[in-house]
Amino acid sequence: IQSDAVFQRIKDGVAANQAKAKSVNAVFLYKITKNGDVVKQWTLDLKNAKVYEGPAKDVKVDTTLTVSDEDMVDIAVGKLNPQAAFMKGKLKITGNIMLTQKLVPLLKAEAKL
Repeated sequence: IQSDAVFQRIKDGVAANQAKAKSVNAVFLYKITKNGDVVKQWTLDLKNAKVYEGPAKDVKVDTTLTVSDEDMVDIAVGKLNPQAAFMKGKLKITGNIMLTQKLVPLLKAEAKL
């Protein structure tokens, strides 16, 4: 899965700058799809500055984002605007959608591939 590299970069960035990550103060669950099926999940626990593969452990998810592997990579490298992806139905968001605004700068800063 190509987006694993994106999440590894995010994980490294969060570990290197925990204060910035904690300032987001939210938990995000990414569901990565291939051909419409969820093939992997990643949790960004930015309340505790942790990023890990799999569903959230011992924390409540504030926002769930469902996106294809390919579109996640395109968002990370700046080829696909997250707002445009959402409007086109390529990025589905449930829960507190406003929190995603706090996530965008973190993704852009950490996910340059």
